[in-house]
Amino acid sequence: MSLSDYLDITIAEAERQWREILSRQEPSENHPRINHSPVETLLAGAVRVVANVRAGGGNSRTFPFPVPELARLFRRKPNGVASKVQNLSGVPGRNRGATTDIELGRRLAAEPERVAKTYRVVVTAARNVGIGRDRLPDFLGLEHGGSMVLLGQEEIDESDLQTAVEKEMRRRLLENVETDAATERALMRMLRIGQSAFASEVLRNYGDACVFCGFTLGDGQRPTLLRAGHIKPWRDSNHQERLDVANGIAACPTHDAAFDTGLMTLDSAADHLVVRFAPRLAAAVGNNPAAAVQFTGHGLRRRIDLTLPAVPPEDRYLAWHRERVFGEDQPSKASQ
Repeated sequence: MSLSDYLDITIAEAERQWREILSRQEPSENHPRINHSPVETLLAGAVRVVANVRAGGGNSRTFPFPVPELARLFRRKPNGVASKVQNLSGVPGRNRGATTDIELGRRLAAEPERVAKTYRVVVTAARNVGIGRDRLPDFLGLEHGGSMVLLGQEEIDESDLQTAVEKEMRRRLLENVETDAATERALMRMLRIGQSAFASEVLRNYGDACVFCGFTLGDGQRPTLLRAGHIKPWRDSNHQERLDVANGIAACPTHDAAFDTGLMTLDSAADHLVVRFAPRLAAAVGNNPAAAVQFTGHGLRRRIDLTLPAVPPEDRYLAWHRERVFGEDQPSKASQ
């Protein structure tokens, strides 16, 4: 197929492909492998914005939303959907994807509004043939309009991004893997998209609410006033740590800034976390009524139970924050 079959897909053609998908049998080792249709491939490309997906490891492993949902709808195994998502990274050598997958991945990464447009075409066609939100959730929140938003980009400094890309390019050069200018641009976009997926996963992990005060818009739509930041900062993390949900905290802008700048941190307990203040913040809370509103009573949870996040923050990241961002010599606790 040509790129036009994907990028210029019509609702009528997408409807035809959906009907073909709905006529498939359930996946089985005895059935021949079926190539991914454009509607499946385009949705796989959209998944990259909201989930960091790794293929391999067999079908018994857990895959992030919406991979299992799409696998059931496509009548494929989750690992097959994950492989297609991975093949669309746009970076040669990272997957076994065909040239079309690489080029399509690059086009989708470079043109966010193209992702939004094709996504709406595919989802509209699905609804037209009777596929409801229970089977195909609106995981980008764009079904009824809006613009594509990459979350979490404020956390990445341009110089840190360039440094990460240069490091990866040097590694690829040593391994005799393709290192042309197009690949460098694809790597940069991949890092930004990976950050958006990390932020999306963190927000879902915390129920789209601030872990410190519970603030939420409650609609799960983009954009959101919440921030999904790293506990161990992006610039100091390796590639795996940058994508690790256990290295993330969902917070409103005020509490995110306080945590990110080391004005407060989190101590681990058996089944909960305790907020600890730096002296400057503790003094402000004691002397300024506006600060007290934000950091006491209903404005701040003094104890954070670990029943809400499906994946709790890991101690190694919290320890890094306490030691490098907050400073362990700070004595004040919000619970005191």
